[in-house]
Amino acid sequence: MKIAPPEPGVNLYEDGFDEQDLLQRKRLGDALSDLLNRIDDPFVIAVDGKWGTGKTYFLKRWVGAHARREDGKAAAVVYFDAFAHDGLGDPLPALVSALEERISQTRADDSAAEREKSIREMKEAAFRLAKPLARAALVAAGAGTVLSAADEIANAKSEEAADCFDGFWEAEKGRRLAMEQFRNAVESLAALADGVDTGSTVVVVVDELDRCRPDYALEVLEVIKHFFTVPRLHFVLGVNLTALEDMVCARYGSGIDAHAYLAKFIQVTLNLPDEIHDTNQQKQAVLLYLDHLVGDMGIPQHIAEPLREQVKIVSRSNPVSLRDVEGIVSSLSLASGEIMASSASRQVPAGQIMVMIDLVVSRIVRRDLYQKFLEATVTPSDLELYLGVTGNVLREQLDGQSNPDYDHAIAVRYHAWIYLSRNGQTNDDDPDILKDIPRIFSGRTFLMEKWRSLPKAINRQWLDRFSFYHVT
Repeated sequence: MKIAPPEPGVNLYEDGFDEQDLLQRKRLGDALSDLLNRIDDPFVIAVDGKWGTGKTYFLKRWVGAHARREDGKAAAVVYFDAFAHDGLGDPLPALVSALEERISQTRADDSAAEREKSIREMKEAAFRLAKPLARAALVAAGAGTVLSAADEIANAKSEEAADCFDGFWEAEKGRRLAMEQFRNAVESLAALADGVDTGSTVVVVVDELDRCRPDYALEVLEVIKHFFTVPRLHFVLGVNLTALEDMVCARYGSGIDAHAYLAKFIQVTLNLPDEIHDTNQQKQAVLLYLDHLVGDMGIPQHIAEPLREQVKIVSRSNPVSLRDVEGIVSSLSLASGEIMASSASRQVPAGQIMVMIDLVVSRIVRRDLYQKFLEATVTPSDLELYLGVTGNVLREQLDGQSNPDYDHAIAVRYHAWIYLSRNGQTNDDDPDILKDIPRIFSGRTFLMEKWRSLPKAINRQWLDRFSFYHVT
């Protein structure tokens, strides 16, 4: 059995959505490609999604699908992991290097000499425009200049001091000329290829922006805006916009309109959902991914089946992301071999397995309720929100007639936790407790003096693998 979901392998620039489109993202990818292929003007689109919605996996698959389009409009596509370059300080050299490498690999045509000339001009201009310390690092790494690193550091200090009036304005003029040279070189690289009438020729995917330091993340946006605003060069940003707005506030203060600020850089937002609803508003993506993981990680059926039922119920009324699903399955995979063994399906009462699953799910999905589940102090109102209890779903009969709104799976879980929270005390005429609830907890797995202590006993014996450290 595995203890963590395997990282889905993607052969960057090669793998598209032809295989393993578990979350049905191909249509979304095609729509993104069609949009970019119709636009000539500089264009920045944000693929927005919460953490754990699968943005990186989608973008890596889309990069391959877009690069291999068979409609004659395949653009040179560059994938840039912003977080991997966060420690370098200046995003301009990193973006230029990524652009140079990818275009050199994908453009094999008669204009190779002209392309190499444009790349060289772009790099030379970027070198003059880069931050002084970044230039020193480029020199030290062998950037192909005759200056030494010590010389460049000295020049940087001289520029920053700006002691010489004439030198200051000469340097400023040089930067303006370098900016013009840079844009001209980039525009030449993004020029329409033979046989292409319109649309993007270069697409840069900037991923993991929301994982970067605020200053670096916002500087990436500024570099895109000021240096790469040329026709037919488009940017696709993989980002959690809520987190990015928080970065804007962290940098400029809480009084800034973060949404308006980002609108200066981003023209269109594409929302990447972490769910696909069916006609009953069931989150199919979550369940599809859950089914995939329990099979891939070897979760036994006597755990997998009630787990799926519980996630199906809870996800209707609570936000459950794909990353949450990974956490739930990983936590269960670490449970005691006593409960994971196939023989447990015949020995462990179903109610006790249900309690274990609720402890795991609530700890990840509803941390505010986890301690209440652990101590069996959840209230009816807590359970109604957690399980999505509405209307008469708990009543099997109404006025002596069968109730069409009754949901047995929800009712069992609701009444089971009420039973535990009341410490197993119930009256025959109590309408709030299903009569067969005590039976789902029957068995000798745990000998309970107080039913309310059952969740803690289950947690200690099956979920807490280091309970032998605890003082009892």
